[in-house]
Amino acid sequence: MMAARPHVMQVVLSLVPGGTEGLVVEICRRVAAEFAVTVCCLDDEGPWADRVRALGIDVVALNRAPGFRPEIGRRIAQLADERGVDVLHCHQYSPFVYGWLAARWQRRLKIVYTEHGRLSDAPPSWKRRAVNPILSRFDGSAIAVSHDLRDYMIESWFARERVGVIHNGIDPGLPSTPADRARARHALGVDEGRLVVATVARLDPVKDLLSLLDGFAIVRRYVPDARLVIVGDGPEREALERRAAQPDLAGAVCMTGFRSDVRVLLPGADVYVSSSISEGVSITILEAMAAGVPVVATAVGGTPEVLALETGGRLVPVRSPQRLARAVIALAEDPVRRAVIGAEGRRRVETAFTLDRMVGEYARLYRELGGVSCAASAA
Repeated sequence: MMAARPHVMQVVLSLVPGGTEGLVVEICRRVAAEFAVTVCCLDDEGPWADRVRALGIDVVALNRAPGFRPEIGRRIAQLADERGVDVLHCHQYSPFVYGWLAARWQRRLKIVYTEHGRLSDAPPSWKRRAVNPILSRFDGSAIAVSHDLRDYMIESWFARERVGVIHNGIDPGLPSTPADRARARHALGVDEGRLVVATVARLDPVKDLLSLLDGFAIVRRYVPDARLVIVGDGPEREALERRAAQPDLAGAVCMTGFRSDVRVLLPGADVYVSSSISEGVSITILEAMAAGVPVVATAVGGTPEVLALETGGRLVPVRSPQRLARAVIALAEDPVRRAVIGAEGRRRVETAFTLDRMVGEYARLYRELGGVSCAASAA
């Protein structure tokens, strides 16, 4: 008799569109042939639940009330018991805390905890430092998406020996062509002769898009017809729109809102900018690099690991519109250099930041924790 496939439950806050959520959807897609998979959302399902269900994978929403709710841990344990779950893959800190509680109720559960990033660049809170030595005690693996984030987890007193690193990855897809660029420019309503600077982000304070707007106002002094495209939505939208309406930016900023076709639009950009004050490993930076677009990004979180030795882009200090503008202007003035840097970035993604590599490393953990030998998985 063939042994049952190990069952992995992905535990997330929600499947609201975002970088982490996109990775969860791709993990589900790529491991479903080898593992049984369920997705558990602590809050509501989110719009991308339908993408997961289309793969034949169940999505369960717990719709937790505000505040810390220890009973959620017991509900996860009950759900895992009902479905024969072997491994909880908890994405971000809150899902991990509730997964940790579930494993106290259901002792056979193993845990993979992935920390994807930070909400700010503030130092670790005393609460985390107090509780993390206890939370470090579980059967499984803790993963940071960058070495910088691993250092932060250790600084917040998570046991050093428990934390590994698995960098995020994407499917590079085919290289962008001139036809791809023309279609993207048409979709953005921009003619070929105009410099386009683009960013894709949740409109949240951690992305520091006000600094990007201030920096772009400086860029326009040197490249008056330059256009800035901001793709995304979020709580800072009104504040950003007010800044974009001021005389030094009026008519030069396009805020598209959320778009599901980001990869189609990126080839239309000449420069991609990330102004975040904190990052894990940015999926949108990787997507821009895959499109052959040179990147200007703040030197925070895992971004210097992606742009190692400034391969594929240029690093600038955080909260420095002047330095950001200077880097963009230098690229604006040298299209040949833009093409060289863009090609370097594409190769960097292809060799170090692929989705196949990332999912393969997680699948190896699932096998180890689910009790599947390498020989059995190969068979």
